[in-house]
Amino acid sequence: MLKNYCCSIVLLLTSICTYCQDMTIDSLIHTRKTDSLEGKVKTYYSPGHKEIAADLQQLVSNAILYYENKYSVKFNIQMIVLDSTQWFKEVIPYGFVFYDGTHWLVLNTGMDYSNFKTVYGLNGISKPVDSSLRKNNMTAEEMINARLKFLSLHELGHYFINKLFSAQAPNTWTNEFIAWYFANEYITQFEPKVKRGFHLFCQTILKSYPADHRTLSDFDSLYFKMKIGNFAWYHSRFYFLADALYACSGKPYLNTFQVNFPRKEALVYKNEQINQLIEANCTGLFTKWENETVYPQR
Repeated sequence: MLKNYCCSIVLLLTSICTYCQDMTIDSLIHTRKTDSLEGKVKTYYSPGHKEIAADLQQLVSNAILYYENKYSVKFNIQMIVLDSTQWFKEVIPYGFVFYDGTHWLVLNTGMDYSNFKTVYGLNGISKPVDSSLRKNNMTAEEMINARLKFLSLHELGHYFINKLFSAQAPNTWTNEFIAWYFANEYITQFEPKVKRGFHLFCQTILKSYPADHRTLSDFDSLYFKMKIGNFAWYHSRFYFLADALYACSGKPYLNTFQVNFPRKEALVYKNEQINQLIEANCTGLFTKWENETVYPQR
């Protein structure tokens, strides 16, 4: 239960210092012996993991350039990529990448397939995951790497919305959804291999995972009490909503979200209003997504 609770905190993307004032990333990083890569996004990493650190740095830097040019904003963020021996276990169990609420992306160096399934609560659906990989001629390593990269930009999306955009997500699920839109807009255009691997992961989870909680109200109200696998199920759902809206609205959608959900104090929306504003001019898309049980192949 404690592990599930901690993981929920990360997925909620609330600043770490809310929970432990003395354990900010700025203070914790000095307790680790790391190497570093200079560049647009300075990246610290566990010794021996330069290759994955450089790969993630390039991905995040390229996405930042794309969004800086598109919106005339300036990102100010750093990264740290840690293995299981150096992970910030004072704060969170190994593997759960996050944005700390200030200026840090905290990413992992990857994990083997067995640990991946254990960390994300997917051991119960090993057979369908294995079957999907075989049918799609994809290795577990490729899928894990794709998910790590997609999640890296998802976390960058939280930074972008919270620090650089004048939008305010009206509740928890929309906060997660819009970060997936941010990641998906870039990945769809520039990283087709990553897109394919993550799409397959989400497709398999939605088809195979026996989710105890499935409604948006459950996601918002029971957040801290869910199993980690159920979180993966929900986030897969949010990815498909983002993907459908990208196919309908394209690159202007983030501007539409900003207009529809301006950053104003005490602005309260009814669920029906949120649904209509989310789908923007893509009439009927939200209802179709809510009822959808089969997702397109890639």
